[in-house]
Amino acid sequence: MKKGKIEILKEWIAGHKYCYAMLYLVFYLVVFFALDFTMEPKYILHCALDDRIPFCEYFIVFYFAWYPAFFLSLVWYMLCDKGDFQQLWFIMFNGITFCLICYVLFPNGLNLREEVPNRNIFCALVNLVRGVDAPVNVCPSIHVSSSVSIALVTAKSRLFTEYRGRKIAIILLMILISISTLFVKQHSVIDVVCGAAVSLVLYMIAYHTNWRKLLKGKLKVLL
Repeated sequence: MKKGKIEILKEWIAGHKYCYAMLYLVFYLVVFFALDFTMEPKYILHCALDDRIPFCEYFIVFYFAWYPAFFLSLVWYMLCDKGDFQQLWFIMFNGITFCLICYVLFPNGLNLREEVPNRNIFCALVNLVRGVDAPVNVCPSIHVSSSVSIALVTAKSRLFTEYRGRKIAIILLMILISISTLFVKQHSVIDVVCGAAVSLVLYMIAYHTNWRKLLKGKLKVLL
């Protein structure tokens, strides 16, 4: 009897148990939105560079690009290279966890937003984002931290050895996504720098320590 798609998927998951790491996304979404709707910022972040960066609604295209890039990068590496996937979830998910802890311990927010008239579809998209994402819990920026983690893993991945152009395009997209948070006034320069720093520190741990050996007993199913 021919196997159905569900049976094939179950067999694949059984043979690739490291993909269970994707369940972290459920935890992330629940905690992020719980904090987003319940936390009141005690620290308003701002620096002089924020005032020098003009609002540009067109960058909302790159800001929105984060959503498919975030999910598809995880799926791509999960299906194509176990080692790269493990490095990505180590940097990305630990980075997100650190950011969430910072939001709880140091509730922060922004006061950079100015009213944006719906003069075009890009402005409408900006207002759409602002309607569902309050200017709280911004530092370190998860948008930036996760984008930098994708760029770093892509830069090191052997999957792009013969596809240098694709590698450069992905890294450039991640840079534009990070920059877009500033031009649409979703983040301060402080948030962006801190978000990038989180991933850079975790990158050093991921690629210069034997973290798998340390976690093997506790997270054996993911390794």
